Amino acid sequence: MRWLAWLLVSVPALADTGSAACAPCHREIYEQQRRSGMARSSGPVGDGLERFGAFRAGGVAYRVSPDFAVDFGKGTFAMRWYIGSGTVGRSYAGLVDGFLFQSPASYFAARGEWGLSPGYSTKPFVDVARPIESACLQCHASGARVAAGTANLYPDPPFAEGGVSCERCHGAGNEHVARRGPIVNPAKLAPARRDSVCLQCHLTGAARVARPGRGPETFRAGDLLGDHVMVFMWSRAGGERTATDHAEQLARSKCRQAAGEKLWCGTCHDAHAGSTRAAACLDCHQPHERGGADCAGCHMPKGRSREGEHVVFTDHTIARRPGRATGPRVMQPFPGMAATERDWALAERRLPLLEKLAARPDADAALLVQLAQLYDANGKGAPLYERALRLEPANATAMANLGIYRMQAGRAREALALWTRVFEKNPGMLAVGLNLALGHAETGDKDAATATLRRVLRFHPDSAQARDLLGKLR
Repeated sequence: MRWLAWLLVSVPALADTGSAACAPCHREIYEQQRRSGMARSSGPVGDGLERFGAFRAGGVAYRVSPDFAVDFGKGTFAMRWYIGSGTVGRSYAGLVDGFLFQSPASYFAARGEWGLSPGYSTKPFVDVARPIESACLQCHASGARVAAGTANLYPDPPFAEGGVSCERCHGAGNEHVARRGPIVNPAKLAPARRDSVCLQCHLTGAARVARPGRGPETFRAGDLLGDHVMVFMWSRAGGERTATDHAEQLARSKCRQAAGEKLWCGTCHDAHAGSTRAAACLDCHQPHERGGADCAGCHMPKGRSREGEHVVFTDHTIARRPGRATGPRVMQPFPGMAATERDWALAERRLPLLEKLAARPDADAALLVQLAQLYDANGKGAPLYERALRLEPANATAMANLGIYRMQAGRAREALALWTRVFEKNPGMLAVGLNLALGHAETGDKDAATATLRRVLRFHPDSAQARDLLGKLR
């Protein structure tokens, strides 16, 4: 019997005053921002952008109806909220028993057609249980309300405000609205703190490591992003780019290296209006006769992103002759961030360094789980998962994988208890649900196995493994 493993990271919710509180005093800016792409980066479906229809992918026929239901033959998925401004395209989210998942169908507005959501083309079956974690909503919505101890259990609606709210860039407005304090103005912050406001969403990195007890979700405008998450980048770009690695591209550019802190996102972009100042390059450069003032047309071309064939990005390396860089590529801290031994160990999965740090009494759960996953290859991860759970009792990865060790050791009751705890709060973890059903079946509890498989199929209606197992139990 092969027991399956999975990985989960959960994050807490946040809530702020809301952008409407800013409108009475800042009406013009408020209305400007409401029309921007950032303000429209999420919200309820039904704003009239989409044209409905059908498409085929992976041998499956999908049909999206005007009520935003995706029919894929063996089931349907109800889309309730969009994610993405619609300039290029949109993905969608829906609740299943309170758990928020991404739709397998996305709308690519630039082409006026539906297709598989980014990342779905490699799935072996129709996937309607891809959890939308708070880390995703962190950049597309404001005030994600994920329940503690879960990856994607949300109330309805799942966020306090659609899109990027005023407070995402200006900090909590409670005191300011009550006339008891100032508000954060990113343009007036020290350069590193100013840039951090944009980096929270526009810096993907080659690896991101949450600081102990912190993470992207704890960042607030005015903080240094590096105090919440350590970001590593490659020394040069590879063949693939992401749609949100603008900051690392800019950091590699000769323009940024020459201009230093004077060149930042706000040099070219108006965050309120969502517009770009096309003549920004002329602050330092003279136009040449072939290109005139349209510097970006040649030096910042649009290219395909690894997120999907319909997704494009603007190259922010501002290369004199755009093209793929060559030469050695090494991982390094993002400029201005300082990496600790723990950061390097987690980012690069360095076994000797992980072992050294795990031997310390102050080793945290993230470090122990990372080392345990490396030790799983030789079956020695259990003690590390046990230590991690003493520090972080709700760590789903540790519970799920420790359950495998318990089952292999003949301690089925303990394994089932661990998997039950995980699957109740995180039903998107298909492997855990299948393990739980298999465990019940092996211990002779056919009713429990059947009930578990029915719940698995509630969230994974196209899972051939779950259907086959259920058929064998009948």
